[in-house]
Amino acid sequence: MKYDTTLKSLFQPLPQRLLKLLTGQEATELLPVEFPSVKSRLPDLVARLLNGAIFHLELQSTNHANMLGRMLEYYTLFREQYPNVPIIQLVLYVGPGQPDFQTEIVEENLTFRYAVKDIREIDCRLMLDSPRLEESLLAILCRLEDGRQTIRAILTRIAALAPKPRADALEKLVILAGLRKLDAAVKKEVTDMDITVDVMENAYLREIFARGQTEGRQEGRQEGRQEGIQIGEQKGRQEGLREGEMRSLRRLLERRFGAVPDWVLSRLAKADMDTLGQWTENILDAKTIEEVFRI
Repeated sequence: MKYDTTLKSLFQPLPQRLLKLLTGQEATELLPVEFPSVKSRLPDLVARLLNGAIFHLELQSTNHANMLGRMLEYYTLFREQYPNVPIIQLVLYVGPGQPDFQTEIVEENLTFRYAVKDIREIDCRLMLDSPRLEESLLAILCRLEDGRQTIRAILTRIAALAPKPRADALEKLVILAGLRKLDAAVKKEVTDMDITVDVMENAYLREIFARGQTEGRQEGRQEGRQEGIQIGEQKGRQEGLREGEMRSLRRLLERRFGAVPDWVLSRLAKADMDTLGQWTENILDAKTIEEVFRI
């Protein structure tokens, strides 16, 4: 899903503030690990810590049913690649609701466990203070005392950027805010703070901010700017919303997997809103385009 790509993009270069909060120490290097096999394995983040240990972080916005098996598989692969080196594994939960993962195996010939942490255990102010904007964006997912104040603090940093990186950073913020149902609040603050963003600089912003402007009934008068975007509350017809959701999903599929085959276009055209939403969620964990369309 879009959350997966966005979150991973924030970890380049190393998120030292986050690693210090999660492990108690910073890292010396980011390890570009990908395991070759019939079934490709690409961990979310692998870093060497100052004490020499290998730290493996997986990001989850849903309670994956087979997370235990996946983490065990990763552990054995790390053990082969880094023998005699301590390996620390953590699943960082960024989704709604509460994390609910099976975290250990205790059998006669095997004992294995990994840790789980809800990112909302981290005070958002600790991330807002990071010198890296990428880590400040993660504050929207942390424990919020005042969501509006946090959004405005992040937007203040975004507003100081040049037009292209400003649009890219705002895209990431809106995507992450969706995990907390704060994307509408972000749009409102962009308007209230009079932050100008040229939607032509960013296809995703053009999609989400312009969606429904020509479809359905407006609720509240829209005032546009010559440069920038028009943001307002609208009620669109159900079909208009479905079309917008379908276009967004198709774009995400193209960004994740490349050209979309005809059979996918056919399924998208026939799907209802609930089905489109489920497929969008599936993008987060899917390794192939076929896996997206499981229900």
